[in-house]
Amino acid sequence: MRHRLCTEAVALASVCLSLTAGAQASKPASAADPLSRGLEAEDKRDRVGASAAYREALTGALSVGSTDGDRIAVALLGLERVWNDAGMLDSIVPVVSRVLQFRPTDPTARGVQLRTYLSMGRDAEARDAFTTWRRAAGNEAAPFREYARLLLQAGRALAADSVLSEAGRLMGAAGAFSGETAQLHLALKRYVPAVRAFREAMLDEPWLETAALFGLQRVPAETRDSVRAVLLAPPVTFAPRRLLSSLEFAWGEPRRAWSAISTLPADDSTTATWRSFAERAELNESWLVAREAWTAVFDRAGDIESQQRAAEASLRAGDAAAALNIVRRKSTVGKVADSVRVRALLGLEIAALGELGRGNEAQQKLDDAAKKLDPDTRASLARPLVAGWLRAGEVARAKAAMNGTELADDDEMAGWLALYEGDVVNARKRLLRAASNRPELVDALGILARTRVEQLPGLGEAFATLARKDSTGAAKRFVQLADSVGAAAPAFIAQGARLSRKNEAVALYDRIVRDFPRSPEAPEALLAWARALREAGDKPAAITKFEQLLVDYGTSALAPQARRDLERLKGAIPPAV
Repeated sequence: MRHRLCTEAVALASVCLSLTAGAQASKPASAADPLSRGLEAEDKRDRVGASAAYREALTGALSVGSTDGDRIAVALLGLERVWNDAGMLDSIVPVVSRVLQFRPTDPTARGVQLRTYLSMGRDAEARDAFTTWRRAAGNEAAPFREYARLLLQAGRALAADSVLSEAGRLMGAAGAFSGETAQLHLALKRYVPAVRAFREAMLDEPWLETAALFGLQRVPAETRDSVRAVLLAPPVTFAPRRLLSSLEFAWGEPRRAWSAISTLPADDSTTATWRSFAERAELNESWLVAREAWTAVFDRAGDIESQQRAAEASLRAGDAAAALNIVRRKSTVGKVADSVRVRALLGLEIAALGELGRGNEAQQKLDDAAKKLDPDTRASLARPLVAGWLRAGEVARAKAAMNGTELADDDEMAGWLALYEGDVVNARKRLLRAASNRPELVDALGILARTRVEQLPGLGEAFATLARKDSTGAAKRFVQLADSVGAAAPAFIAQGARLSRKNEAVALYDRIVRDFPRSPEAPEALLAWARALREAGDKPAAITKFEQLLVDYGTSALAPQARRDLERLKGAIPPAV
């Protein structure tokens, strides 16, 4: 409460003090405006001085024929804060009563009066004060709104419900209390009525969107479809859709979050919202959704930044083909200079071509653009080109592209080169430091962690074969190497099984479980074997393998998954007749 009072006082004081600043500039500090002296005394924790200054300001503002509502509000709120800190809150009651003699409908005085009575537990007097204010205010909604809000803050939702029901019955303008009604429904966990009230209230009070987001995040999963239906209902308006998008993000549904706002009419506000959404999707690492949002921004605004970020998101999502299409699009909204397009998009185009195994085309693009690039820019584009050659298993061409660059110090590039050349020690050291979480890097580190030999050229050949998209050839090579790596054999066989066709992988699973029962790969092989049997329709055999895993490897981290799969599988089998 103190924070809100301070905020109100500062806002009002800025208005009041600006009017008197010039007049006070030449006066000594002792003759300064009493409101200024009160605020300064508060800052110094001088309650006595602050109280005296605020009383002086209030007396002056209540002068007959010249009552000043803004100054009265600042002085009252100041006295409320000072006396509340001093434990003398009841002292404000007679002061407020005197103000109300001059200004019977003063909203600040009435609010302080209600707040004071409720804080002191004097509910009957609070009710009488509300009734008096209501009679003085006529058809105004302020008394009902303030009383209901204070009751909600005090955790008295049912009492607030009674006040708002009375307001609707007497005034017949339920919409005037939509914000308070929404907060009431939230307090009572009536989420669907709450979102209806918020949607209505946001038409006139758009700032309630933040309160709605905060309150509706806790809607249980089984009620969320009903909330969605309210916010998606026609007519399509901006605030409800943006609220729903924010809620979907909070509920872990980025795809639905984008769907909520993607169909909004395209204008400047919508474009700004899409841009903000795309940035949030990037932070959330929802790359496919981020790509769609940035693409929508590009279609609308045509700026190079949105095109660049759409392509980056597509690459991070693993969709190099879509990234290539994005960087090759031309804006239909505005013209972008070729030099700007090259600097912003050429690196992404080369990276996409590299991911697609089109290293020759990537090299040609770089050579064609060489005249438009300064040496530093050209050097920076070497990395995606080298990465493309490495992912294609073209070690010699990757080395050639690295010449004259600083990529020899790049841990990921140097690590892959070492691996392809069979230098296990350097590959392990460099790839462990690589700032990447690509799946192929994770697989390589898993193999390297188990390999104790220093040189293994065949390992480089296996990974190079895999980079050239020859999974079958790579699987055979990994299995062949198993006989020459000692205790790391089950890791090599498991890698071969992951790359093999399902019918060929079963024999490898059997070999791991039979020949290496104490290896970390044994429970993994049993789980994959059981799932393969389940997908092949052999449920009894699958159940046997799941049970074997649970009996022989009950402490494995994979045991919970096996138990869950087993329970689902048994539930899917009809009972024996």
